[in-house]
Amino acid sequence: MHIVVCIKQVPDSTDMRIDPKTNNLIREGVPSVTNPPDLHATEEALKIKEKYGGIISVVTMGPLQAESSLREILAMGADYAYHVSDRALAGSDTLATSYTLWMAIKKICEIHGPFTFIFFGRQAIDGETGQTGPGVAARFGIPIITYTYSIDEINLEKGYVIATRKVYDGKEVVKATIPTAFSIIEEANKPRIPSIKDIIRAYKTKITRWNKDDLKLDPDKIGLRGSPTFVKKVFPPPPRKKGQIFDGRDKEREAVKWLVDNLLKINAFGEKVAEKYEEVKPLPIALDKTKQFGEVWFYVEHRYGKADPVSWELLGEARRLSRLLNVKCAAVIIGYKVEHLIEESASYGADKIYYVDDKIYEDYRTEPYSYVLTELCLKYKPEILLMPGTQNGRDLAGYAATLIPTGLVADVTQLDIDPATGILLATRPDFGGNEMSTIVCPKHKPQMATIRPKVFKIPPKIQNNNYEVIKEEIKVPEEKIHTELLKFIPREKIRLEEANIIVAVGKGFGSPKNLYLAQEFAKVINAEIGATRAVVYSGWLPKEVQIGQTGLTVRPRIYFAIGISGAIQHVVGMQNSDVIVAINIDPQAPIFNVADFGIIGDLFKILPLLTEELKIRNK
Repeated sequence: MHIVVCIKQVPDSTDMRIDPKTNNLIREGVPSVTNPPDLHATEEALKIKEKYGGIISVVTMGPLQAESSLREILAMGADYAYHVSDRALAGSDTLATSYTLWMAIKKICEIHGPFTFIFFGRQAIDGETGQTGPGVAARFGIPIITYTYSIDEINLEKGYVIATRKVYDGKEVVKATIPTAFSIIEEANKPRIPSIKDIIRAYKTKITRWNKDDLKLDPDKIGLRGSPTFVKKVFPPPPRKKGQIFDGRDKEREAVKWLVDNLLKINAFGEKVAEKYEEVKPLPIALDKTKQFGEVWFYVEHRYGKADPVSWELLGEARRLSRLLNVKCAAVIIGYKVEHLIEESASYGADKIYYVDDKIYEDYRTEPYSYVLTELCLKYKPEILLMPGTQNGRDLAGYAATLIPTGLVADVTQLDIDPATGILLATRPDFGGNEMSTIVCPKHKPQMATIRPKVFKIPPKIQNNNYEVIKEEIKVPEEKIHTELLKFIPREKIRLEEANIIVAVGKGFGSPKNLYLAQEFAKVINAEIGATRAVVYSGWLPKEVQIGQTGLTVRPRIYFAIGISGAIQHVVGMQNSDVIVAINIDPQAPIFNVADFGIIGDLFKILPLLTEELKIRNK
C-alpha cells in the first residue's frame, strides 16, 4: 500500500499582530508552522499504515523553509519526503497548486508505485479554502471524501472504503472505490508527538527536492501565469462602531440592570424583522452595447428537497450583482423530485432556474454533481457562479472549478462589481482574519466564489410570476460515479448557525468546570453555547461549537461574548450579529471595540446576577 500525504507550511495566524499606527498586518518575525489540520491527515494515514502495512510519502509545495514541516511529518512516521520548490511557483492559486501537486504525485508514484490513498488536511488556516484536495482528486478522476470524521472500513480485496464525514446538517456514511482521496477534520484523531529518537531519524532522512523542470510543469499552468485568480487589494478589517460600555467593577447589580434595560429597549430578544431591499441600478459599463456579460448564477443546496438557508443568502447577492450587470439572476438546482425548489427560488427573486432532475442525483455526491455543474457552465457560460461555503458547497465548488477550469475564491464575505471593468470583486478574510484580500478572476468564466453562511441576509419574498425554467437532462457516465451514500445521520441539536441567541465562552472562565455558569444563563434565555478556538483546542468544548475564522460564522439576533478577549480570528465569525454584548474584566479587551453593549467586570460576579435578573424579567 502506498499512501500520499499533502501538507502545507503556513504563517502562524495566532502570532499575527496589527500595527496600531498603520492598522496593517505585521508580517516580519511571524513564525511558520505545519498547517495544523495536516497533522490530523498525517495521523490518519499513519493509523492505516500501522494496520495494513505499506509506505507513506509526504509532499509539500513551498519555499525552502517548508523543509522543516516535511521533517516534522517524517518524525511522526512518514517514510519519504518530497519538496517542490521553485520561484516560478510563487503566486499560485488553488488551481495552479492542485496542478503542481498532481504532477508531483504522479512522479512520486513512478518511484513507489500507484497510490492507494491521498490525504489532505481539512483546509489550510492561512486561506481557509479547502479547495486543493478536491482539485487534485478531480485531476486524477478519483473520489474524495471531504471532512472525514472516521474511516470505518477498508476492503483492499474488493477495492472499497467506507468513511463517515461531517456535514452542516449531520453525518454521512459514504462508500467509495479505491483509490480514494480524503480531507480529514480535527475531530478525527489526536496527532502523535514524535520521540527524540524519531526527530533525530527525521533529520537524518534525505528529502528529495524538485523544481518545475524536474516535474516538467507547463509554465502556463503554474505561478501567477497559471492562476486564474489574483489578489487585487489587501487592507485591514474595517472597525465596527464602538458601542456603550459600563464599568461594572464594584457596581455589578447596577451594570446588570443597565444592560437588561437596554436590551429590552431595542427588543434584542425578539425575532429579526425582515428588511426590504431596493433594487440597485445598472452600472454604466453594463449599458455599454460593446460589452456583453453573462448571467449571475447561484447554487441551491438542499437535503432531499429542503433548501439550506444559505441558498437564499446567495440569491440576494446574486440578484444584486445581476442588476449591477443588467443581466438575469439564475438558480441552479440539481436533485430528484425537487420541483418545488423552482417556485421557492422564484419567490425569493430568481429570474431563471436551471433544473436537472434524475434519480442518480437524489443524494449529493461530489463527482456526479460536479459533472452536471461543469456541463451547465460550459453550455450556458455564466459570468458569475456563487456557491455555499458549507462542507458540500466547498467540496462541489473545488472539484467543479478544476474540471471547468476556472478560478475560485473561497470564504467570501463581501461582493461587488468593478465599475470600470465589470469584473467580480470578491473580498475574504486571510491570515486568521487579520487581513482582508480582494481577489479577482478577470480572464476565466464563470468567476466562482464560495460564500460564508450567515454573512449576507436573506431577502424578503416577492410576487414573481415572470420567471423562466430550463430543464436539462444530463446523464453522468458510469465511470464518473465512484461513491455511494450509505446512510445519513441528521443532527440531533439545532445548528449553531441557526440559533437566535448565542452565549459564547472564552478562556476567561479559567476552567471547564466553570462553564456551568454560561450553561445556566443560556438555559434561561433559550440560547445555544458557542466558544472560541482557544476553548475548543483546550478540550473544554467540541469543535462543532467553535466560532471564528477556523470555525463557524454566525449571525444571531444577540451574541453574548463572555470572558472573550476579542482576537480578530474570533471576531470575523460573529461580527455580523445584530447585537453584540461583551463581558470582560479587562477594560482594554478588543472585544469592547465591536460590542454594542459591554460591561467591564468580573464574569463570576456579573453572570449569576444577569441570570437572576433575566429570570425575574421573564416572569
